[in-house]
Amino acid sequence: MTEGLRVTVSTGSRLHFGLLTHRPESGREFGGLGVMIGSPGWKLTVSRMADGSPATSDMINVSDEANTACPATLKRVAEIIERFRRVKHLTIPPLTVEVESAIPSHRGLGSGTQLALAAARAIDTCLEMGHVPVSELAQLTGRGLRSAVGIWGFESGGLIADGGKLESEPVGSLSAAVLFPSYWLFLLIFPKTSRGLSGDDEISAFKDLPGMTQQTTQRLCEISLMKLLPAVHDHNFDLVASALAAYGQLVGEYFAPAQGGVFADPNMLKFRDVLAEKGIKGFAQSSWGPTCAVLCSDDEMADRAVQLIRSLPEGADYECQVSCALNNGADIDIVEA
Repeated sequence: MTEGLRVTVSTGSRLHFGLLTHRPESGREFGGLGVMIGSPGWKLTVSRMADGSPATSDMINVSDEANTACPATLKRVAEIIERFRRVKHLTIPPLTVEVESAIPSHRGLGSGTQLALAAARAIDTCLEMGHVPVSELAQLTGRGLRSAVGIWGFESGGLIADGGKLESEPVGSLSAAVLFPSYWLFLLIFPKTSRGLSGDDEISAFKDLPGMTQQTTQRLCEISLMKLLPAVHDHNFDLVASALAAYGQLVGEYFAPAQGGVFADPNMLKFRDVLAEKGIKGFAQSSWGPTCAVLCSDDEMADRAVQLIRSLPEGADYECQVSCALNNGADIDIVEA
């Protein structure tokens, strides 16, 4: 095992536009459609303490910026290290972990999965374990219990179509990973205070929801396979935007009983309609929200969208951030001291 190895992993965020199915009578469950974006993202570094170091425990340092975005960062990283030691039956020297930047938690951006996989990949690489498959890292860290969009997005980036999982499978299957035009932009809109469902509340919401009808699943598959994916391949912005909005609307209608409406944040409906009146139509919620993403063809459209949101009385309570598709997996930088 190489002494002094420092491994830095940088990720993007995951936009998840919704599941393809929930509680079907048979076959695959969950699935989904999403895309990786370049920011916000996690950046963390893992290194082994040198042999002979007096340290007897791991040292985890979290920057103020990362701690503000995700207050549970230190606890989560510690849990992941402990899982490695317990599940892999490893006796390893203490590790040093430095977390520089973070994805805000409970915003619908896949913060938990990207952190878990980033930390696990950094530890795996630092310990020279032979590049454990990402699906195994997901199992080890307890991710991918439902959709695997964020797992495959961590590995490859781009637009991800998750075909769902059978009961016997640990994570959902990757149906497609497609390059998404990076010159198009995503405007992220999120309230300054509220957060999306997570933890026990999320589990309860899934339990209380009725099974998604076969007709809804068929329609979502049709939008994904026959409209959105071909339009992305052809770089047809208008068709991608309309397909994205249709997919988000249909998913939102299904989840409305759990989240209070088509969107988790009631003001998003007004934002969507105002933008649509001005020809900006690619509007969809990410996961449980409250973040919504607006597909924009260029900087000019994104600027117009921001100005429209900020011109509304409700707009003062929301933040806007522009990002673009990330068409590669997490970046891994290895340095030998």
